[in-house]
Amino acid sequence: MSEELAKDFFYKGDYKQALKLFKELNLNYQCGLCALLCGDKELAKNFWTKEKDPDIATKWGLIVLNIIDLKIKERPTFFQVRAFLEVYINLFIQSRHLDWAENLISACDILVRSNPETYKFIARALFANGYLNLVHKFLSESKKLFYGDPEAHFIEAQSYYLEQDYKSALKSINETLKSVQDYYPAIQFRKIIEQKINPQAI
Repeated sequence: MSEELAKDFFYKGDYKQALKLFKELNLNYQCGLCALLCGDKELAKNFWTKEKDPDIATKWGLIVLNIIDLKIKERPTFFQVRAFLEVYINLFIQSRHLDWAENLISACDILVRSNPETYKFIARALFANGYLNLVHKFLSESKKLFYGDPEAHFIEAQSYYLEQDYKSALKSINETLKSVQDYYPAIQFRKIIEQKINPQAI
């Protein structure tokens, strides 16, 4: 059985079929994730507790199971938050487990102790899924920790642009370019914003 075929079903959102194929391949982490996205937390836990020496992804999955039940038994590592937090928020939103996404996001004050970029990761996931009304809240917290993070300002500029607040978008993109003056996407985006503010000048 091809792992690529299983991944193809997964990326198409057919988690039930992907689970069937991953199970035939004895890939317990992938099986657990598919089970979770199908809404079966107990089955996910069963797959993730099979491993005698679980890898970093499986350990993260078990931590998430506690978090979505509003229990914090173990803090994840810096790398786990960096590698998986944004991915899981996206997957929960896209699979319509919005309550789990909300619970995972609500653990931000704990997760940030492991990785100070937590607020930015959450903001980026929210932006990708169209929750612009929440993006600024988490970017504000991100900038309190590290104001000079150019990506936080870039996400903020994109959010303001979609909200048609072009002056605020310009201010944010200028903050990005203070940190990385030759960042081509930001340079090009500033031109787009400037054209919205003053179409006659371009």
